[in-house]
Amino acid sequence: MNVKSRPTALHPFVDGRPPHLPCGPGDVRRDVLLPGDPDRVRLLADMLEDVTDFGRRREFAMISGSYQGHPVTICSSGIGGPSAEIALVELAMLGARRVIRIGGMSSLVDDIPTGSFVSVEAAIGATGVTQLYSSEPSAPQRANPRLCAALCAAAEARGLGIRAGTVATSDSYYLGQDRPVDGNADSGAGHTGHLERFRKQGALGIDMESQVVLAVSRRIGLEAACLLGVHGNRATNDWLVDYDSTQRSLLHIAGAALKATYPPSPEPKE
Repeated sequence: MNVKSRPTALHPFVDGRPPHLPCGPGDVRRDVLLPGDPDRVRLLADMLEDVTDFGRRREFAMISGSYQGHPVTICSSGIGGPSAEIALVELAMLGARRVIRIGGMSSLVDDIPTGSFVSVEAAIGATGVTQLYSSEPSAPQRANPRLCAALCAAAEARGLGIRAGTVATSDSYYLGQDRPVDGNADSGAGHTGHLERFRKQGALGIDMESQVVLAVSRRIGLEAACLLGVHGNRATNDWLVDYDSTQRSLLHIAGAALKATYPPSPEPKE
């Protein structure tokens, strides 16, 4: 092994290849879409042109190609904040400059039905990764306003229902989202009041990654936004069984938004 490429515990890259993502130098486009589920990367691959499939390592599956002529990488982030942080940092080191999370959420209000979409203006919560990356972790973590507005415009152009607003992010899928942990939905074993607290703070929905995506991106210099498809409604208890159509719409909306806002905003001057 070349001495210069020898990995260290501080920086465990080998010949420019990261320790987690299945890719290397030159593989990552400036614009990246981040679904959570690695299986959704394969689902979306046939919607791109000139696709290169880099395979999968752990929860990270990755492809690069073009959406209607616009270069884009799609990389899964896995579930929750720690794996999303890994994906974001390694993608940025390999050339990413703008990221849009395309994932799912549960609505907390009854007038945002399953199958619709939310463009995240800001994310609240108390995720562990945000505590590390933000100087004000209790403050709302805000999306890039230009990307956020472009997501709304792209959805509306396709006739899709979308709202812009605040979502809450939780590190927990069960207790942190008031779900039972004993298998009995009527036992009250998971009803700890977290969702009502988030509603009172103005959250339209809840997910497990948006706050982290926005906080980490801001810290490392990425423009970031989050586009969420509603696959559950905690106010009505409705659940979206077939999610494929919604996931494909996420790519259409986010791809159109990235095209419409290219080139990215210039770096602010000191």
